[in-house]
Amino acid sequence: MLNKSNKFFLIIIIAITITNKSSFGNESYFDLSDQKIEIQTNFNGKEVIIFGLTEPQFDTIITIKGPKNDTAINKKERIFGFWFNAKRIIYKDLPSIFFIASSSPINEILPNETITRKALHFEEMAVNLITQRDFNFADQNKFEMWDKSMIQIKKTSSLYKEYNLKIIDNKLFQTKVFFPSNVIPGSYDINIYQILNKIIVSEKNKELIIKRSGIGNKIFQFAHNQPSIYGILCIVFAVLAGLMGATIFRRL
Repeated sequence: MLNKSNKFFLIIIIAITITNKSSFGNESYFDLSDQKIEIQTNFNGKEVIIFGLTEPQFDTIITIKGPKNDTAINKKERIFGFWFNAKRIIYKDLPSIFFIASSSPINEILPNETITRKALHFEEMAVNLITQRDFNFADQNKFEMWDKSMIQIKKTSSLYKEYNLKIIDNKLFQTKVFFPSNVIPGSYDINIYQILNKIIVSEKNKELIIKRSGIGNKIFQFAHNQPSIYGILCIVFAVLAGLMGATIFRRL
């Protein structure tokens, strides 16, 4: 049975399909409950619903990635009784967020070559992204171990995550993803893949924009555009706050 939310999405999709006077065929259709997310000072994260049409013979994969940046991973080692960052790897253009949802296990519906080429899973996404390192790989420091550590760090921060993809009445697919409070502003690529007989027969893309707004955005822009002045003001504010606190405690 469809709940009210699912019925609403199904009605929207059917109406759009009829309006366009085209059958689903090998062409996929999907949409988002939100096209834009605004980060304000009280931002605690945001849930976004992704929904669309499907057919019984198709499997569906949804990925959400971006924005990309260079990410450093350090490994601590104990030297003379102290812990130091002894080894360091930099991943180039690593997606800051990577969410994925699939109607079936990906390795069962696509060959490994396609999964790697399309970067459709965490391990495959990290292939060939290591651009700098300050040590030589050895048996105890294989790059696979670094990949697993990097992915685990991202998962712990809720930045890399697998979600359930619901198929409703063989007509509608839907998943709910949560963008945590530590997301960075920018453009997020949302891709849908329709698979038949281990072949991607349709691929569509949409963009979701996350941006700062309100006083938080003004502070952020000022800090980036005038970093020296921002730093001085932070020091002045800290000194004044300290003096004010000391004065209050003396009077108590």
